[in-house]
Amino acid sequence: MKKIFTILSLIMTITLLYSQDSIKIHSSLITKDTKFGLALSGGGAKGFAHIGILKMLDSLKIKVDYITGTSMGGILGGLYGMGYSGNELKKMVYSTDWKRVLSNKIPYNKVNISEKDEYNKYIMEFPVIDGLPTLPGSYIEGQYMSEVLNTLTFPAKHINDFSKLRIPVELTSSDIINGGLVMQKKGSLALAIRSTLAIPAAFAPVYIDGKLLVDGGLDRNFPVQEVKDMGANYIIGGYTGFRLFTKKEIENPMKMIYQTHAFHSVQDYNQQKKMSDILVDFVTPLNKYTTKDFKNYKEIIKIGEQEAKKHLPEFIALANEQHKLGIIYDHQLIEEIKKPTVKFTYSEDNGTPINNTAEIETINNLMGLKKGVYYDAKTVNEAIDRVFGMRHYEKVYYTYTDSDDGLIMNIFVKRVNPAAFKLALHYDNEQSVGIIVNYTYRNLEKRFRALATLDISEHFKGRLQFQKFLGNTSHWWISAEGNTSQLKSNDFILRLINSDDDNVSLSDNYIYRNINFNTAINYTINPNAMISSGIEYNIEKINHSVDKIGQFITGNFDNKVYQHNDFNLFLKFNQNSLNEKYYPTSGNNLQIISKYYFGNKYNLYDLENTQPSLYQYLNPSERYYSASKNMISLIVNENYVFPIFKKLSVKANVFLGTHFSFTPQVENQTPYLFLNQKFYLGGSEYNFNGNNPEFNGFRQKEAPINSLAKLGIDFQYNIYKKFYLTPSFHYGMGSYYLTPFKESINIFSYGLNLGYQSVLGPININVSKNDVINLWRVYFSIGFKF
Repeated sequence: MKKIFTILSLIMTITLLYSQDSIKIHSSLITKDTKFGLALSGGGAKGFAHIGILKMLDSLKIKVDYITGTSMGGILGGLYGMGYSGNELKKMVYSTDWKRVLSNKIPYNKVNISEKDEYNKYIMEFPVIDGLPTLPGSYIEGQYMSEVLNTLTFPAKHINDFSKLRIPVELTSSDIINGGLVMQKKGSLALAIRSTLAIPAAFAPVYIDGKLLVDGGLDRNFPVQEVKDMGANYIIGGYTGFRLFTKKEIENPMKMIYQTHAFHSVQDYNQQKKMSDILVDFVTPLNKYTTKDFKNYKEIIKIGEQEAKKHLPEFIALANEQHKLGIIYDHQLIEEIKKPTVKFTYSEDNGTPINNTAEIETINNLMGLKKGVYYDAKTVNEAIDRVFGMRHYEKVYYTYTDSDDGLIMNIFVKRVNPAAFKLALHYDNEQSVGIIVNYTYRNLEKRFRALATLDISEHFKGRLQFQKFLGNTSHWWISAEGNTSQLKSNDFILRLINSDDDNVSLSDNYIYRNINFNTAINYTINPNAMISSGIEYNIEKINHSVDKIGQFITGNFDNKVYQHNDFNLFLKFNQNSLNEKYYPTSGNNLQIISKYYFGNKYNLYDLENTQPSLYQYLNPSERYYSASKNMISLIVNENYVFPIFKKLSVKANVFLGTHFSFTPQVENQTPYLFLNQKFYLGGSEYNFNGNNPEFNGFRQKEAPINSLAKLGIDFQYNIYKKFYLTPSFHYGMGSYYLTPFKESINIFSYGLNLGYQSVLGPININVSKNDVINLWRVYFSIGFKF
């Protein structure tokens, strides 16, 4: 009986609500000529809740005649106006990489290979204006966001009048220069959506028709009046916007600032909601969420669906009225008209036409699109990515204009500031803590990039680099680079030999200094592959790490140990399609490097008397060495990463380093190689230069070997958000001969790395061991590397 009574009570309640809502609907005088409007507010991530209303409209087959929207309400409203269903929009939200949308970063494999060396290496970047670093105009330019919007709106690219969509749409935006509300009614739907969500200082503003536009929520966050002006006389509203904080809450200074902005919006909402016939107010249910909680999209959508269901009787009553009057619900995605692209236009971000024919030719060559051909969204986005991947522009996007013959594709670019100042921090327990500062200058007209980078630390490093493209094809370019570094040497052979000498009071610590200069001509085969040929001059030095007091005690004021200079001619091939620079989950990085060494000169600084064992090790004239005057080295280093499951990826590394000598090798003598010609094993972090392969159980560059063959397997598991756990296994065959397959030493190792992708750069804690140095090694590092 109790269950029956409960069911009857529920039926009576629903009936009463249904009756009340019927009275409300009938009082609105719905006729066959009534026009129904939908107004969706802004609210950032909270706006995902509007999907609950859209799903309700679809499930009950309620017809909507006009739509207005702001910010997230503008995105969902604009796409719903195209004909996407509520369920389709829900799937879109689920499948979108919101972390990437809300960043200025693009996948590593979309960065041109000429720019990969400098991409994603710094914590902060400041444009330099009038010689001084300044704050950027906005945090997010929204390159990927534009790509997502262009893809979703691609079926409607030929429609430049939003009244001709499945449901006429108008989107709010605000003129940030002159002030006032601007309703987007025509043009590019993707660009109009992009303008309505341009939150000042967070997202870059958008130029449309000469006006600089930002988020329409500054003037009207809930555009009910605007949907009435379109012709609607029955209005469904969804509000996810501002609320006023309590006296206790505004003790927080940030909430106090927020409150000053919220006053106008809340007051305007109180007026707009009076014109709504069905209003779903999501503010209280979403009270614990903020506009930036995009990671909580699942919970927000669920709350939106629950709140929409609370208004089910009102929606049912409206649906019944529409169906009685024969008002037909016919909601389906607009059909794409596959027209060819008959013309290209090129403009700056503010709409000013580009007059530089060389720049236009360069953009056109990078895109690789031709007139008279139909292109799908994927092809067009890839073409835009090739332009953006050169990093000459902060933003590259496109719109379409319809014409009788076909479509006109309008390409817009926002040039990067010519000069930028960049900063990064780093620390590891094998070297030192340091601050990396960088100054980069670009000249787009002359197509060159110049940079200077310093690592201000106990172990100083510096780099000067210049690169210039030849012609307008973006294939041929020349480069010149100078590097200097001084690092604490981890070379365990130096330490072992030093302990054999009587003069051990000089300390077993060494500083390895290296200076090299190189110049090359390079050819970009495709955005992820290049070949280089050039010449390099190298100077390497070893000094004792002895302070002034130590020099006085030993009576030795000359801490020089070794110096070697040489030249090499090099030929390099690099193919890099990794999807991320750190913790990649797919792609590969293949390096093939060949060097011809010549012009060797060296000095051992009287080691024969002070440290005879070290002298014998470093002296190429010793009787047990077979020295080569000229020699060729070959390196093949392939790192292939492939996903197994969503959270598990496997990295396979194959490394081969070998030499070929023009001097006949004497039997029973070991080939002599100078230090910079050896391969140094060690370290747990991926080494991008290709010469010194990582190997478990060794410190960075700890184990010198003349030749090496190595196989490594890493299993990278994304345990939680940005945390990665990676067990690894390495096997190597090393030899003091020129080939690793002659009298080789077998090495096996294993390790475990815990990594975290932080705003400061990758953080790694690694423990590892090998069977040569039978000790557990612990390595810790934080930050971007030099």
